[in-house]
Amino acid sequence: MSIKSKLVTLFKNKLFSNFIYLYGLQAFNFILPILTFPYLIKTLQPELFGATLYSQTIMLYFIIIIEYSYNITAIRKVSLNKNKNKKLGIIFNRTITTKIYLLIISMLLLTILVILIPKFSSYWLLYVFSSGLLIGQVIFPIWLFQGLQEMKYLMYFNVVSKTIFTILIFIVIKEKTDYMYVNLIYSIAAIITGIFSIHFITKKYNLKLKIVNLQIVINEIKAGLLIFISNFLNQAYVISNFIVLGFTTTALELGNYSIAEKIMLVIRQLLIVFTQVIYPHICEISKNNVALKKFFKKILIPFSLLIFVICLSVFIFSSNLVFLLLNKHDSDISLLMKILSTVPIIVVLNIAPYQTLLAYNQKKTYSKIIIYGAILNITSNIILSNLYGAIGTAISIIMTELFITLAFYYSLKKFYRLNLNSSILNTSK
Repeated sequence: MSIKSKLVTLFKNKLFSNFIYLYGLQAFNFILPILTFPYLIKTLQPELFGATLYSQTIMLYFIIIIEYSYNITAIRKVSLNKNKNKKLGIIFNRTITTKIYLLIISMLLLTILVILIPKFSSYWLLYVFSSGLLIGQVIFPIWLFQGLQEMKYLMYFNVVSKTIFTILIFIVIKEKTDYMYVNLIYSIAAIITGIFSIHFITKKYNLKLKIVNLQIVINEIKAGLLIFISNFLNQAYVISNFIVLGFTTTALELGNYSIAEKIMLVIRQLLIVFTQVIYPHICEISKNNVALKKFFKKILIPFSLLIFVICLSVFIFSSNLVFLLLNKHDSDISLLMKILSTVPIIVVLNIAPYQTLLAYNQKKTYSKIIIYGAILNITSNIILSNLYGAIGTAISIIMTELFITLAFYYSLKKFYRLNLNSSILNTSK
């Protein structure tokens, strides 16, 4: 078979092509921050750069609320019904309508926060401009593209959005006082992309957007509550580190931490995309343990090695990265980068057990682990950030990720043992 024929065969493989498209997207997402971050840090300086990221982090809390449980439940439903157009339409309308209600709730909560908390009210316009990100989250159906395993369209729309953002950053942001427009540009790009993606989806998949009644929305919220709680705590403990640190340290140290954390989050985004790509496939093969183990061995081990090499490079060349971003050396930021570079290595080790548990519909086990991890993280972060500042926060993250990884492996081993015993009993009967 010729090389050309092999490539054609590979790209016909849905899983392989999804990997290529999403990692192409991540390569794009990796290059653009290299262009914009140094420019923004130098133009805004660490304090206002930190304030901008702080407002983005607050928006992430509301994005988690809007996403609810759909980054797991909707993907699973779509992947299992992707060839049933009528069922797909029902899932689409229920998900979008519920997200609209959650958007309204989020906007009300954000308004209350900005009015009542001085730390937010002093930057009220920044938060108004940032709220457009929430609208974009509702109308950009990432979950549908993931469930259908059509990652190429996800890539196309994201590339357009990020390109608009990057161009506008260099046109609009010229001095420190322009800091508030960074999130406005993000919002505009997100909303434009969302509008075009909804139009595209309704045409391509013959879906009609209809608002469902309130009772259906209430049922959706009840059905996804457990996953939402674990989702919220899972993601909230990651972003709460930055929020807690904002109340326990100086604006300069917060800005320093935001720079180091941003590098870690770029790497962590690779992990998120990886899990998004493989999860629908894992759901499909979860009943075959042999196929599942073979899949993880073939796909996960090379990916884990890649993450290790990237993290090791960040650890070794942290001072060079700081110089690239700030045009000067800063030992504090470099040290934080070294500490945080260990986090993605720990996280990649828990992908196999946590995705397997979810594929087996072990939602309660998954939720308990995340809840305990969140409690550990928030408690340890409050204590350690007060004692050691940003370094204390970094140590808290490592402690939490180690606990979660070990808990996932223990729970999966326990699940297999119980099911093996059950099978033996059933056979004996």
